[in-house]
Amino acid sequence: MLVKGVLWSLAFPLWQGPDEDDHYAVIQFIGETGRLPDEADVYLPDEVTLSRVLADVGRLPYAPEQRQGFSRTVIGPREADFAELPSSARSSFELQGVGKLMHATPLYYVLAAVPYRLFDGGDLLARAQIQRLLAVLVSSPIVIVAYHIVRLLFPLDGAMRLTVPTLVAFHPMITEISAVVSVDGLYFVCYSILIYLSLRVFRDGFDWRYGLAIGSVFAVGVLIKPTLNGYAPLIALLLAYDWWRDRPRRWQIVKAAALMAVVIAVPIGWWMQRSWRLNGDLFYFNPVVEGHRIIQNPYYDYAFWPHLVDYYQSVWGGIFTTWWAHFGWLDTALPPWVYVVLRALTVLAIIGLVVRLAQIRSRPIASRSWAQGQGVAPLIVWTFLALSLVVPIVLLQVYDLTFWWEYGNGRGLQGRYWLGTVVPMLTFFTLGLLFLTPQRWHAAVHTWLRSGMVALNLVALLGYIIPRYYL
Repeated sequence: MLVKGVLWSLAFPLWQGPDEDDHYAVIQFIGETGRLPDEADVYLPDEVTLSRVLADVGRLPYAPEQRQGFSRTVIGPREADFAELPSSARSSFELQGVGKLMHATPLYYVLAAVPYRLFDGGDLLARAQIQRLLAVLVSSPIVIVAYHIVRLLFPLDGAMRLTVPTLVAFHPMITEISAVVSVDGLYFVCYSILIYLSLRVFRDGFDWRYGLAIGSVFAVGVLIKPTLNGYAPLIALLLAYDWWRDRPRRWQIVKAAALMAVVIAVPIGWWMQRSWRLNGDLFYFNPVVEGHRIIQNPYYDYAFWPHLVDYYQSVWGGIFTTWWAHFGWLDTALPPWVYVVLRALTVLAIIGLVVRLAQIRSRPIASRSWAQGQGVAPLIVWTFLALSLVVPIVLLQVYDLTFWWEYGNGRGLQGRYWLGTVVPMLTFFTLGLLFLTPQRWHAAVHTWLRSGMVALNLVALLGYIIPRYYL
């Protein structure tokens, strides 16, 4: 994971990751000034503004026909210019370049400002690369979390414990997002840890230890990226189920839930009052309200059912491709046949899951054996994992529709918004394919899936990303 992440971090030209320059700008602001951005701090550091011009990033988003001028050769014609940027530009804001994340949740940026200060002697290219390496480092634990999730679901299945973490480690979009300056990699780790802790609650029951752990991870995750709020309904369902099934422990569960609420309320309450003061919103910076996004020809009459149909068509179309592999500013795709194959495999996996679900009555899953570490997780656990995939998509649908109604345009959706669910997603993907194949072929399926994902990762890097930017 680390070696692969370093290679990918070196392959992408400067600011080629989604919103990478904006993420870096907040880190640099905190590292240079020693404080969080306040109400008047809305501009990028001049060094970042100048670097955007040098790197030609303004014309790259969604434009595969465009290339960065400095990236055509091993040492591009403009790379020397980055070293000439004055050090005073790191903490000056006279050029008034617009920064859309200056008032975003600050936890990751505060943490990243520490290595920024420790290694602040190089030019911008060197300092940005250090931040990319940090992103690789803090994102890598997702593979460890994936292993523990799968070990919990399949205590006796060593093949699954190897296959799913391998798929997660070499998933192309996870690899890219974890290799550029972004909060997303650590956010995915927090999301995966919450899933793991939730599964532990199903097995062990909810107590003050799980309340403290879930509350802490949830608060940290929201302070990294408020999208993690979408996990709150799942926590509520988890606690309601545990309260319902365990009558003797109901009061203990209520007290543990109260502890969790306090752990969450203190840091999140701080952020909500700060965000309201800075953004006029309890959680998010709104680019439309702030004038960073100008909507042409707004349309406010998008009805619920047409939006529903269009939205889920986009999930199967655009969001599907950007969940698997669509790089840079969504300007570097793989050949169309790759997505056709991935869709076909996804359909087969869904069929396999449906077939197994239909067999539940004749081949039930024994929950008692799972609690003793002797069998596969019971149906209620798989139902919860399925909800962990569905709930974010439904919440994004509601959010997008209300955005249309209020501002006359969509919020803009990408597959990476759904990558927090990558571990259960790839677990279901693997299981569905296994359910369709005879038992004697399972070892071959595991081998094929692992080698296929590694090959997809390498082909994406060597066959498409590097030629796209350098050859």
